[in-house]
Amino acid sequence: MTMLAIAGLFFLAIHIVPAMPLRGWATAALGEGPYLGLFSLVSLAAIWWWVRAFEAAPHDPGLWSYAPWWPWLKAVILLFAAVLAVAGAATPNPSLPNAAALLDRPDIGGGIFAITRHPLMWAFGLWGIAHLISQPNWRGFWFFGVFAITALGGAALQEQRKGSQYGAAWERFAARTSFVPFLAIAAGRARLSLSQIGWWRIALAVVLWAAILHLHPRLFGAAPLPGLR
Repeated sequence: MTMLAIAGLFFLAIHIVPAMPLRGWATAALGEGPYLGLFSLVSLAAIWWWVRAFEAAPHDPGLWSYAPWWPWLKAVILLFAAVLAVAGAATPNPSLPNAAALLDRPDIGGGIFAITRHPLMWAFGLWGIAHLISQPNWRGFWFFGVFAITALGGAALQEQRKGSQYGAAWERFAARTSFVPFLAIAAGRARLSLSQIGWWRIALAVVLWAAILHLHPRLFGAAPLPGLR
């Protein structure tokens, strides 16, 4: 369990770096492209180490229990997360590196960004939270819990960095959208349009969600829903 905790904290630490002055020093010394490449390699190595530590960690006693209906609600949450992930990855995103020009587009606050301006990070965060509830022990926390903290905490830190970098352009984008999903829609600042999100993106997310749900017992050795083998 100690190795799992160390691996999880290392993964969290390296994803705090982009919000610190160290990133500026690294990009100045290496260049934006080499920095991103090195960061990607370190992240992949950290994930590999973290997954191996998770697989080796013992299943300790549960800290809480969940209701029998929870797996079904979890499946719905993960379907929403799949839509966020696919649409977030397949839509030009001003939160990504070197994408500041997107902030000048008149439609940038629509589509998936009407739900949240950090769709990918919320997809990862919801995935982590949902799996932590299903594995309510320290083993689950040091993997799924820290994964959710990294995703949502990293998005919050990214808000500060983007605001400092892009100033009024980011403020306009933030005023039309929300960090928390659906908050801008509830406040009337954004309008949900499935056609703007893209029906093909939604359909692809549903197919991927269904495939993972079906293959989950074979891939990960655990049935996500009762009776699913």
